[in-house]
Amino acid sequence: MTDDTNETGRIDTPKLTRRSALTAAVGTPALLGLAVGSYEAATRVSDGDEFETGILCPLADNQPSLEGEKTAISADPRLLSAHGLSAGQQVRLVRNDNDDEFAIYTIVEERPENPSDIIRGGTAARKRLDLASVEPTDPGNDDCPELLQAYTGDDEEIDVTVSTTIPNPDLSEDEAREQGELIERLDDRGSDLLFLAPHGGAVQPKTDQQAEHAGELAEATCWRTKGWGPNGVNAFHRWHVPTSELSPSSYPELETIADEEFELAVDFSGVCETGIVVGGTADRARREAVRDSINDALPTCSVTATLADDESGTNQELLSNRLAAETIYLAQSYDARRAYWEEISLGVAAGLSDDVVLMQRHSC
Repeated sequence: MTDDTNETGRIDTPKLTRRSALTAAVGTPALLGLAVGSYEAATRVSDGDEFETGILCPLADNQPSLEGEKTAISADPRLLSAHGLSAGQQVRLVRNDNDDEFAIYTIVEERPENPSDIIRGGTAARKRLDLASVEPTDPGNDDCPELLQAYTGDDEEIDVTVSTTIPNPDLSEDEAREQGELIERLDDRGSDLLFLAPHGGAVQPKTDQQAEHAGELAEATCWRTKGWGPNGVNAFHRWHVPTSELSPSSYPELETIADEEFELAVDFSGVCETGIVVGGTADRARREAVRDSINDALPTCSVTATLADDESGTNQELLSNRLAAETIYLAQSYDARRAYWEEISLGVAAGLSDDVVLMQRHSC
């Protein structure tokens, strides 16, 4: 029997070019010209198609996998092309009838639509543009912030403005807090060690301060975002995108270090469960050293750090795992961060840098 696979195991078949496909389908030169013209008209963005606005609609019947996804949307390739966007990137949608209603989403599917300004999202995704009806979430709750209230706009079509600005590059931290905006900050110290806080500010409070503090102590590179909500509420619902989906091309400061080869990245993260858990892809000895150093920095009667008993932080799609050869993933409850963010940060830095020295452990 003849083996039709090449060395990679792929079956080689003749490539069907656009021209050959159209020729086979149409057959005559005149019709071929018409077909080519129709194809190009369907895929190009004309000068008049600026696509500054769109319509956020319910999902189509053949998109069941997106129902329940709070941050995932689909959009027409022509709309995306007009903004220089593609699948995998983030986009900001702002409600046209209330510019206090906005959120960032991940484009997970390029889907032809008619009209081309249709954007589709599930019920949870559309509710993120109707947060005025949602009671502000308390970051101290053990449960994750959820959109628990009934959504009254299940079939609603929402007129939105499409923006490629994810973090606002022009605001100070005080201005961002006052305006309910998102910013990013980078301290590039040229080190092989990277501290990350992808969800700082009021999204996962204190994580950005932890990354900053550890970076200063260990003289390491630090990248973080800081996000707040309008009127000081619902920052999580506005700005949180899972780090497994976060695209460096949507965050200009992050993009400048995305191609650097870091030896180790530490992700300061918030979780719904109680406690402090040290995970990631670093070897067990390194994770144990970080755990022990955190516990040495904490008061004697406080919560203690433990090693993850599962594969927490090992997903290769996580931002930290895309940026570094090895990672420490620090999963912390809000209560632990609120009370001991500085001690935890000090412990992490001391566990990774010989230049950082712990003071004598104190009692409560």
